[in-house]
Amino acid sequence: QHYYITNNLRMASIKHMLSLLVFEAVAILPIILIIYWAQKYGGGFSWEVKSKLKFNYHPVFMIIAFVFVMGHSIIAFRILPLAHRLKKYIHAILNLAAVAFAIAGLVAVIDFHNEQGYPNFYSLHSWLGLITLSLLFLQALGGLTIFQDLVKGASDEIRAAYKPWHVVAGTAMVTLAAATICTGLQEKYSFANPDKFSANAYTFNFTAVTILMWAFTVIYILVAVEKRTPEAPGDRRPILL
Repeated sequence: QHYYITNNLRMASIKHMLSLLVFEAVAILPIILIIYWAQKYGGGFSWEVKSKLKFNYHPVFMIIAFVFVMGHSIIAFRILPLAHRLKKYIHAILNLAAVAFAIAGLVAVIDFHNEQGYPNFYSLHSWLGLITLSLLFLQALGGLTIFQDLVKGASDEIRAAYKPWHVVAGTAMVTLAAATICTGLQEKYSFANPDKFSANAYTFNFTAVTILMWAFTVIYILVAVEKRTPEAPGDRRPILL
């Protein structure tokens, strides 16, 4: 019996490690690819007024926000070998960081559209983006208040009732983020190269494929990877009373 328990623990540890390695690869690669596209094909970056290069911050900040930062926030409870209470703090901090990057990405594209005379929020990509952003803001707000990450929150009954919705909304954000990013990549390529194939299509395509791999990896971790440390009774105490 001791052998089987030890072997199961070893296999679980390997599963966690491999899952984390795959996640890091598919979370970092799209950031590298989109920065490469912006530098090689998009002209680089600039926050100067009326500069067309301001747009290039938008996909970079959004991929960092949702794929890298939010992705780490979602898998923290499954992967990190830390106390549950500490993982709650990490989860909350990463969610707030994702909100900050997402706001920066939103400001970049709205400024770009306004300065260049383009309309805002008319495409499928922008509608999906608004839904995803709204979910992110609500998730961060709900997590901070209901689960007592920073202030005294709700009762145990309210937390128990809200938790399934929080988990489902987080999983939905993974799918929505992947769909939003992929439609954004397609939209940008269509605007830049409407009538002909261009070599930068490979960069967009590889970026989209890595985003889909990222979404699959995150959902796999949520479904198939067990938590490394369970919740303890003391984890429910608020930080501030």
